[in-house]
Amino acid sequence: MDAIANRFWEGFSLEGRDYLVPHLLYQDYPEGAYLFHEGDLADGVYLVMDGKVEVVKIAGDREQILICFQTGDFFGEVAVLDGYGRSTGARAQGKVSVAKIPREPLMEALNREPVSLTIGLFQNVLNHLRRTNDRYMHEVVNKAKLSLVGEMASSLMHDLRNPVSGIRLAAELVHMNHSDEETVHCCDRIKLQCDRLMAMAGELLEFSRGETKLHLGPTNTETFLQQFQMLNDEYFRHAGVEFRCTAEPATIEVDTMRLQRLLQNLVTNAVEAVTGKPDGRIELRAWVEDMVFYLTVSDNGPGIPDAVKDRIFEPFITHGKKNGTGLGMAIVQNVVAAHRGTITFETAAGQGTRFLVKLPQGPAIS
Repeated sequence: MDAIANRFWEGFSLEGRDYLVPHLLYQDYPEGAYLFHEGDLADGVYLVMDGKVEVVKIAGDREQILICFQTGDFFGEVAVLDGYGRSTGARAQGKVSVAKIPREPLMEALNREPVSLTIGLFQNVLNHLRRTNDRYMHEVVNKAKLSLVGEMASSLMHDLRNPVSGIRLAAELVHMNHSDEETVHCCDRIKLQCDRLMAMAGELLEFSRGETKLHLGPTNTETFLQQFQMLNDEYFRHAGVEFRCTAEPATIEVDTMRLQRLLQNLVTNAVEAVTGKPDGRIELRAWVEDMVFYLTVSDNGPGIPDAVKDRIFEPFITHGKKNGTGLGMAIVQNVVAAHRGTITFETAAGQGTRFLVKLPQGPAIS
């Protein structure tokens, strides 16, 4: 995009624009690079020519993304107009190209322009502040909700520990006294489900505290998916969904229990999306390529609505579920991030959705 096409120039006279254009400073930033940090001197206004820039605020030991600017937007005018330092930081979200208008020539140009132009800039500032305040209040409410979730999860773990341990011990005793294949299989499933139940409660507690502790171990793609299929056979039969599972044999190092939970969240969402559809279908694939573990979950459901598509990984965002908490996808993203991986999705109305998880393999994950 040409810097002249940026909406910043709306309201400027030709003389004012022609005066500022020679002062433009062009700069490219790699993903994650800071254009400026909180507390820096206000050196100018930034015009986004290509890419996205996220505005971040440090609150205690947490970093909060307040707003994102993309191609055609401009930002940084607040500190330039009030003369104080930067109240937030700005960071490239992917590769970004910007054009910066230095403060001194900008203020000179504004002094020459009609007052209506400056008022327009302040209106833009107020609009950004309103959006930022809405986002801040949303985060405050979410923090209060997560605190309650943490209290509930702590209480749940305390109440479940003894009965679940009793069930697991009983399964082990049955296993010791009955060695036939069917009994052994059932006992193994009982013990695994007990472990999953406690892991789920612990995961919820960690999530509410902003923690994700991994317990890595080696397994292989076939064993991983076979275990998931075994635990969900009854679930799929009851849902009446066609389920396809494909694994290219490869050794992986992951937190198996957490990854099973991640897969459960994605598949449960997929099942709910295709339930009631005569040809409802879900496909899972797992493979390793170039030291990366790939895992996909695809369905032929209605697709993800536009209303939630951009916020699907935020906590307490849910759609079309009678009893949904809105935490499933947020936990999924946390697990992926803890494995140093990424999760993306493709969706189309009436055609379905495909999630792709990429987890790097190699050096130990911290």
